[in-house]
Amino acid sequence: MKTTIIALLIVLGSIAGLKAQDKYDLAVVGYFYDTPKNQIFVSINGEKSMQYDVEREELQGKIWGVSMNPLLKQVNKLQNEGWEVVGGMGASGLPSVSLFFYSLRKKR
Repeated sequence: MKTTIIALLIVLGSIAGLKAQDKYDLAVVGYFYDTPKNQIFVSINGEKSMQYDVEREELQGKIWGVSMNPLLKQVNKLQNEGWEVVGGMGASGLPSVSLFFYSLRKKR
């Protein structure tokens, strides 16, 4: 009887611990830099997304958008809004297009 009660308490404690896990909003910020018009993409929770073209002035004279400044500026903007970077920058190379991105989260 004693072991049954202890086992039941452990199970109930585990269930309570699972329910108490933090919930997060998720976001991805991507940057296409070697296309004719460089672009920043932001997707939040798979529900909200935006994209905008990066103007040449933001590239500070770099050809083909080699500057990562537009990507970092967007990530810093989200961090100032309470987002936390959780995934490092990665690159996915296609034959003619590269995408760099960050993964972020924010506690609900």
